[in-house]
Amino acid sequence: MKTQDRLEAVIAVVVKDDHLHARWLNTFSFLEYVGFRKIVKSQRAEVLNRTLLMHALEEGRHALLLKKLAVKLGGKEFDFYRPQTMLCFEAAKRYFQDLDHGCDAKFAHLDDATRSKLVYLYVTWLIERRALDFYGRYKDLLGASDVAPRLNALLAEEVGHLRAVEAGIAAGDPDHAERSAEFEALESDLYNRFIDALAEEVAPSRAGIAI
Repeated sequence: MKTQDRLEAVIAVVVKDDHLHARWLNTFSFLEYVGFRKIVKSQRAEVLNRTLLMHALEEGRHALLLKKLAVKLGGKEFDFYRPQTMLCFEAAKRYFQDLDHGCDAKFAHLDDATRSKLVYLYVTWLIERRALDFYGRYKDLLGASDVAPRLNALLAEEVGHLRAVEAGIAAGDPDHAERSAEFEALESDLYNRFIDALAEEVAPSRAGIAI
């Protein structure tokens, strides 16, 4: 089964069970929080301009939105990022960390400031492209759920982030065409592993139905 078909099969299971759905929401709240934290930690104060601050704040707001939805569906235990309140916690962390480290390694020969900027741009570009597809599919499969309209602002902001970093990459990296393809392949492999982990963890909830 193709990765996107597997993802949709997982979502179809998740949205039928409030507790499972809460774990799902808390997982992606955590990933949004990791994105927020990485922006703040990776950028020196002298380059932390309004655009970067706005991006960080919006990622933090996304984390809070998803967290609130998780708590609403699952209760107060979802107010924290504990492994038992998420799906495939370690795999979720590895997806983001391995992507960040993989991009960083490609720019190891550059000075710290240039490397930090390019890693931020490429990791953000990869994550935002994936997020738009991921959240878009999730929203479509939510149907009439009151969670669906809550994702509209998140999706709109992700579009804005993607446009901004695409412009930054084009302006800051003359080798972006070749490098982008290499990074896309890296992200695709890591994403497929993450979806495999999600499918494996959710599968027991679908007795007798293959994901």
